[in-house]
Amino acid sequence: MQENTNKITYLTRYGIYAVFFILVIFFSLSNERFFTVENLLLILQQASPLGIAVVGMVFVLLVAGIDISVGRSMFVISTIIGFLITTTQTIPPEYFNDYRGILIVLAIVLFLGAAVGFLNGLLTSKFRILPFIVTLATGSILRGIGLQISDSSSIDVAVLGSLSNGRVLNIPNVFICFVIVIAIFDYVLRHTEYGRHLMAIGNSPRNAERTGINVKRNIIIAYMICGSLGALGGILSAGQIGSVAASFAVGNEFIVISAAVLGGASLFGGKGNIFPGAIIGIILITTIMNGLAMINASPFIYTIAKGLIIFVAVALDSINYKGELR
Repeated sequence: MQENTNKITYLTRYGIYAVFFILVIFFSLSNERFFTVENLLLILQQASPLGIAVVGMVFVLLVAGIDISVGRSMFVISTIIGFLITTTQTIPPEYFNDYRGILIVLAIVLFLGAAVGFLNGLLTSKFRILPFIVTLATGSILRGIGLQISDSSSIDVAVLGSLSNGRVLNIPNVFICFVIVIAIFDYVLRHTEYGRHLMAIGNSPRNAERTGINVKRNIIIAYMICGSLGALGGILSAGQIGSVAASFAVGNEFIVISAAVLGGASLFGGKGNIFPGAIIGIILITTIMNGLAMINASPFIYTIAKGLIIFVAVALDSINYKGELR
C-alpha cells in the first residue's frame, strides 16, 4: 500500500516534466518552426508577465489562501496607468524617452497592487472572511472601476512597448524582469524567517500562532506581495499588447493559479516553491497555447485546453493532499 502511494506521489510530482517533454516533441513534429530559438524566446516573452504573477500567487497559496481578483487587478491598474498617460498626461509622453516614465509607472503599479493586496489580506485575516469570497468581491469591484474609468473603450499604453517588447542581447526584457523576481522571492521563501513562517502558517495557523508567529501580519504581507507582482505582470502584459481593452486579463487568475499548482503549490497551503516549480507551471501552459497557435488549432480548443489544465491542476493537488489536521 505504501509503495503504491509513493508511486502515485512520484507521478503527480514529476509527471509534469514528462508531459512538458512530450508536448515539445509533439509540437516540434507538427510545425518545424516551433523548436527554433526565436519561438522559444517568444514563449519565454509570453510566459514572463504571468510568470511574475505566479510567483506572487505562490505566497498566497502557501498560507492556504487564494486570490481570484488578480486578473481584475491587472485590468484596473493597467487602465489607470493608461488613463494617466493618454488622457490626463500626468505622466508626460516625453518621460518615456529616458525611462523616467517607466520608473514612475512601475512605482505606481507596485503601490496600487500592494494596496489591493493589503485590502484582500486584511479582510481575510482580520475579519476571517473566506479568501475566495473576499477576492471574488474585490475583483468584481475592481473590474467595475476599470470599466468606469475606460468607459469600456480601449486605452493606449504603447509607450510601454520599449520595456515589454524590448530585448537586451536578444533576451526579452520581460524575461529578465521575471528572472530578477524569481531570484529575489525564491531567496525570501527558502532562506528567510518570513518564508519559514509562511510554511508554518500554511501547515497549521493555530500551531504557528502558538509559537509566536504573527499570523495576521504575515498573511497580509503575502497578499500584498501577490497584489504587487500581479499588477507588475499585468502592466508588462499590457505593454506587450500596446493597449488595455475591456477584455484585458479576463481569466488570467485561473491561468496564474493553475500554473502555481501545477508547479507544486497546494490549494490546501503549506506546500510550494518558486524555482523550479512555478516556472515550469507557467512555461508549460504558455507552451501549450503557443503550440496550439503554431498548428492553427480552432479558437475553441484554447478554451478546452485551459479548462483541462485547471482540472488537472486541481485533481493532482487533491491527490497529493494528505488531509492532515490543520
